[in-house]
Amino acid sequence: MAKKAGKLPSTEREYVDVVIRDTEVTMQGLATPHTYTPEKKPFRFNQEQVEELALAVELDMNAMLTGPSGCGKTQLVLQTAAELGRPCVRFNCNGETRVSHLTGQMRPAMVEGALSLAFNAGDLTVAVREGYWVFFDEIDMASPNVTGVLHPVLEEGNRTMHIPETGETIKGHSDFRVFASGNTVGYRAKHRARFAGTGPLNSALLGRFGMVIACGYPSEEEEIERVLCHVPDLNPLYVNSVCRIAATLRKDKSFHTDFSTRSLIQWARIIEARNKDDFRSFELAILRKLESATDAKVAKKAVVKLFALEEDGEKESKP
Repeated sequence: MAKKAGKLPSTEREYVDVVIRDTEVTMQGLATPHTYTPEKKPFRFNQEQVEELALAVELDMNAMLTGPSGCGKTQLVLQTAAELGRPCVRFNCNGETRVSHLTGQMRPAMVEGALSLAFNAGDLTVAVREGYWVFFDEIDMASPNVTGVLHPVLEEGNRTMHIPETGETIKGHSDFRVFASGNTVGYRAKHRARFAGTGPLNSALLGRFGMVIACGYPSEEEEIERVLCHVPDLNPLYVNSVCRIAATLRKDKSFHTDFSTRSLIQWARIIEARNKDDFRSFELAILRKLESATDAKVAKKAVVKLFALEEDGEKESKP
């Protein structure tokens, strides 16, 4: 998880209307950003995705974000929270995630001068009580023991959380919202073999997500803008070229690897740092990650052709 929230006292909040940048969507934010508001980072918002996210927030619906790896699912939630000044806790789900990581656990503590046990609230417990946004990253990697605990928390309109260690039942704060992402949820279940550690979500859990937001790769024009957010000083011609490579390979039926926007940003950053659009930059960012020899061959061919490169890293000589 990103930041350890700890137990914080409830405070009165002042709300303001905020127009999310790059869009015409207005959402309710905090007049003063919360201590646990995510840091603002370069990001290009998509109008339709923000509209759907805003609707989920307005209706108090849990939202599941689906789509290929590296397309911006996580940052959509975190950067929206950053725009609004909302506190947001991110849980990176995996096979080692335990219920106590979410709810909390009993720990030794000094109570009235004597060593005793006291309940130390986990981030989810604090979020439910204090009205944070919660983001479960790659929820399809969490074990059933963990996802089962989430059912009452995900009850839209009647969110509760029981703490067995204290006997307390917490009623969800009116600002509490839940988001999750999965690389193999819904129609993407056919790709599960490519995402080690993922598993199907049971229908009881999936049914508690009232909305599914599809976050596919952006159009070539929008992707150029997203990459430029991260490398504003890089020659736009280089950015245009790397984005064209991605668009070409995604359409190529003989290329089976997800060519993510994240990978394009990494490639562009390497080009900027080395001040070279040579074959080595492509190798560092993309080629050496490809597990399929066929994918590597197809990608090499596309890059060499578009960038007019030789595989030794030099520009081809022009007559």
